[in-house]
Amino acid sequence: MFQKWKHFYQVKITKHLSERSFLILAILWAIGITLGSLISLNNIPKLSIPGKDKTVHFIFYFVFVLFWFLALKSKVKNKNFHLVLVFAAVFYGITIEVMQSLLTENRQADFYDIIANTFGAIFGIFIISVFLNKK
Repeated sequence: MFQKWKHFYQVKITKHLSERSFLILAILWAIGITLGSLISLNNIPKLSIPGKDKTVHFIFYFVFVLFWFLALKSKVKNKNFHLVLVFAAVFYGITIEVMQSLLTENRQADFYDIIANTFGAIFGIFIISVFLNKK
């Protein structure tokens, strides 16, 4: 089963998307996180699902790390690239939370959002490491 997913991942996705495409996706994803975190969401209907907010943060930063890794993997030769990428994602998440408290009237910083962002980034690197070690 894992080999099928690995094959799908390596052939289907990376064959059709170059690193340049992943760079564009990574930049657009970062812009999307920024806008989604800083604009007012009062007009959007709210769903009352417990933990939904933290799950969204986790997924956003999981995908953030995946896109940036795929965009930069052949350009960065640093052996600590995985660690740097996690720290960059966490720093970005903290920066967004601080900006929410300073630049918006209806949003505030949330420590638990930072925790969810951090776990999403770490899990993204974990998944990347699993795939890289299976080659």
